Amino acid sequence: MSKSLSIIFNKAPYGSQSGRELLDIALMAAAFDMEIKALFIEDGVYQLLDNQQPDVLYMKNHSPTFKALDLYGIETRLIAEHDLVERGITQEQLLPVAETTSQETIKQVISESDFVFML
Repeated sequence: MSKSLSIIFNKAPYGSQSGRELLDIALMAAAFDMEIKALFIEDGVYQLLDNQQPDVLYMKNHSPTFKALDLYGIETRLIAEHDLVERGITQEQLLPVAETTSQETIKQVISESDFVFML
């Protein structure tokens, strides 16, 4: 039986490389037939904002790469609804790559995972 890995995106996309690095880890781990779960909590919900323009900061926009999660077989992609509400973000403002859910569901997904990775 394959192991499961929850990757938790909890930081804003720019100001650190953690979002890009976690995305790379998720895609690489998927190549090893692990069950990968991408979870977006706290400021990590900003990772999925559509129409980002990091070029003004002289940074590369990695957010379109989240569209590849499905291609790599990463089926569980969840956003903490509470964190969206807290930040005044609507589902329509996000890339259509994940579904909103409760904090309780995210906690359950994490507790059922064999490994949890967060930077």
